Amino acid sequence: MSSVACPNMRSNVQGDDDLRVARRESIIDDRIVVLKVGCTPTTDFAVHEAILREYSLFFRTALDRRWREGHSRTVELPDDDAEVVSAYIDWLYFRRIASKPISPPELPMDDGEYQLLAQLYAFGDKVQADSFCDNVLDAMVQKTDDIATDGTRTFPSHSAIMTLYNGTPPGSPARRFVVDMYAEYGATKWIPSESEFNHADFLTDLVRALLKEQQTTSVHKQPNFPRRRKWHKHADAAEFLQPATSRERVRLD
Repeated sequence: MSSVACPNMRSNVQGDDDLRVARRESIIDDRIVVLKVGCTPTTDFAVHEAILREYSLFFRTALDRRWREGHSRTVELPDDDAEVVSAYIDWLYFRRIASKPISPPELPMDDGEYQLLAQLYAFGDKVQADSFCDNVLDAMVQKTDDIATDGTRTFPSHSAIMTLYNGTPPGSPARRFVVDMYAEYGATKWIPSESEFNHADFLTDLVRALLKEQQTTSVHKQPNFPRRRKWHKHADAAEFLQPATSRERVRLD
């Protein structure tokens, strides 16, 4: 093949708008794998083997010829939800996250999208599909930027947080995301008063994040003793209404 120098042409770097992409194994004539989702009766999905292998270490390993699934080309997912797996397959073929409600509410409320996104992320983490997880997280971040007609925004609810924390390991990027959102935007009413609706690890992570932020912004700005009435049972007692004297000192270690 002949070539010429074209100094004024664009460099040979792939951009987002490139029509041509790198060659890969064709999926058109590829073998089909059946995913059997849920318990009896199962919901079955037919997916090209190549695309399952390409984005998931779990499916790549499961479909190895050394394993039963590799010969039968059937993978059972008894603990998973059909809607979640369907959305994952949709992403495999079309690179989109099918999470928006069909009829979204006009005002912000828990429309179930954060819960579904949390389930999708947990599934992606389970099947070791990192690119899918990143796209799901992008969708969650994008949803936090949606502004309703009344000017408000919504954030992951406690149920979505429970799903994320039950389906991901410590240090997960998704865990860091929800902690950051609560630390930056949260209000006391966001935390349910019933302990069973809170995930202990989330509360621990949130407290640590808030303490870390406090250390960097307002470390020991004032002595504590002059404001002791804040913690008294009898804060309005006359003996506590006297101004702090100059003799009141504290030592900040």
